[in-house]
Amino acid sequence: MTDKTEAALRARIEELMQAGVSANMDKLDEIYHDDIVVMDLSIDGQLMTLEKLGFMELLQETFKDKNPEDHLWAKIHSLTVTGDRGHVLISRKIPVGGPKRMIDLSIDFVFEDGRWQVTREVNFSRPDLEAA
Repeated sequence: MTDKTEAALRARIEELMQAGVSANMDKLDEIYHDDIVVMDLSIDGQLMTLEKLGFMELLQETFKDKNPEDHLWAKIHSLTVTGDRGHVLISRKIPVGGPKRMIDLSIDFVFEDGRWQVTREVNFSRPDLEAA
């Protein structure tokens, strides 16, 4: 879906999750804006900031040799669209940064070039207590 609706944004977040856990670099390149910034704050106060290529490489390394279906758990807390801007607040259980982690993501989107693109992710990550 390439329109400015909540349904289209929800479909895009589903595409993003699938592309991430599949390490689909072509799809991630389409979804991530060229100027994306990803900030991850861990429970111990460590901040990691990456731009597009660095974050895509991290995902590629993380999900190499993993079954994508094992990493699709998600809970969307909020999804909003205002004009050409969208925001999704979502929790995920994925192994980025080590063993399976619980990551709360605040994701900003812009509708540009006929599609929703991620411009910023601000993430808080901590160990997934169920996986420990």
